[in-house]
Amino acid sequence: LSVRRREAILATLEELGATSVIDLGCGRGELVGALLQRPRFTRVAGTDVSPMALTIAARKLRLDRMPDTRRARLTLFQGALTYTDRRLSGYDAAVLMEVIEHVDPPRLDALERVVFGAATPRHVLVTTPNAEYNVRYPFLTGLRHPDHRFEWTRAEFTAWATGVAARYGYRVSFAPVGDDDPELGPPTQMGVFTRDLAS
Repeated sequence: LSVRRREAILATLEELGATSVIDLGCGRGELVGALLQRPRFTRVAGTDVSPMALTIAARKLRLDRMPDTRRARLTLFQGALTYTDRRLSGYDAAVLMEVIEHVDPPRLDALERVVFGAATPRHVLVTTPNAEYNVRYPFLTGLRHPDHRFEWTRAEFTAWATGVAARYGYRVSFAPVGDDDPELGPPTQMGVFTRDLAS
């Protein structure tokens, strides 16, 4: 599923025509590495709240041995998505891949203000688990990951995303990631936000 999620994001970014992308909550750098393999993405950034995750990402990306031309396209930095940071601005697209469910619900408003209100990328891609699908995992009790603060149903994600879009001048569409169960929907749900240029 993680591979299919990454492939869905890359395909969507290409369809949107993005050339500069920031991975918000980049973790160990899997998406960053995939972006760097595609020359169309001329500027790639990854940020994470965890210095340890960034250290692992740098090691996995072989930053110390990366060719200069590729290294020049990459920026990695530590930061929190609940505090305004000018380094988050100036990208065609921002990606929140399996990130929002790690944020305490009272802090989601801050994340929204930082990403959609201050950084204002033209596009924002958000993926998150579909809680309805969890019954398909026979050994799962509770949430999919011990650090998840919540997991949303499709209706809950749609309500959140449409609210964010309305508040910050974006349009949002939704796409399934993974096998789309006719009763329960897909294991991962994706929202694709595009900013209205008039706003």
